[in-house]
Amino acid sequence: MKIYAHRGFSYKYPEATRSAYQGAIDVGADGFECDVRLTKDGIAVCFHDRNTKRIAGVKKRVASLTLKELKAITEVITLEELLELANASNKEVLIETKHPVLSGGRVERVVSELSKSYKFTAMSFSLLAIFRLKREVIDVAFVIAHRWRLLYIPTKKVAIDIELLKKSNWARRRLKNHEVLVWTVNEESYIPKLREWKVAGVITDRPDLPFRLS
Repeated sequence: MKIYAHRGFSYKYPEATRSAYQGAIDVGADGFECDVRLTKDGIAVCFHDRNTKRIAGVKKRVASLTLKELKAITEVITLEELLELANASNKEVLIETKHPVLSGGRVERVVSELSKSYKFTAMSFSLLAIFRLKREVIDVAFVIAHRWRLLYIPTKKVAIDIELLKKSNWARRRLKNHEVLVWTVNEESYIPKLREWKVAGVITDRPDLPFRLS
C-alpha cells in the first residue's frame, strides 16, 4: 500500500506548499497528491480552492490572477515545480484537475503537455476531464465520491472516498478488479480495513501515520 501526501504533509505544514511536500519527503511518503488550477497567464499551480480566501484571507479568484500576482498573496508551487521535486526525490505524483473552472478543458491540455516530460497519474471527478486526459496521458484515475458514479467506471485506477468505501459492500465489490486509491485517510483506525480491502494506495494529510506497519 503506497502513501500519497494529500496536498503534501498538510496536517503539519501549509497545504500544497513546497514545505508541505518537502515534509512528505522527510517522513518517507511514496508520493504527492495535488489539485491543479490555471492562473490567468495559463500556469498550472497546486491550489485546491477556487479563490484565495481560506488560504490567504484575501478573496481573489485564482483564475483571475497571474502567477506573479498569486505569489504576492500566498505561498504557491507550480505543478512543474512539484514534478521537478518529485523527480529529484523519486516520488510519484497524483494530479487532480479541478472543475468547473473558467479555463474549461484547457487545464487538461496543460497537464497532458507536461505528461510528455514527466510521469504521473492524472485524475478528476469530471468524466469529460477524464476523457480529455485519456487521449494523451497513460495513467488516469477516476475520482469517486458518490455511489452512482460507480455505475460507469472509465478507468482501471480509481480514487474513492474512504467513507463511501467503508459503508458500501457494493462499492467494494464493484471495485474488486480495479486499482483503488482511498482518500482522505487521517486516522489509524482505518489501517486494518485498508489492508483487508487490499487498496493500492492511501491519500492522507498525515503521511507519518504507520500505514505500512503490520
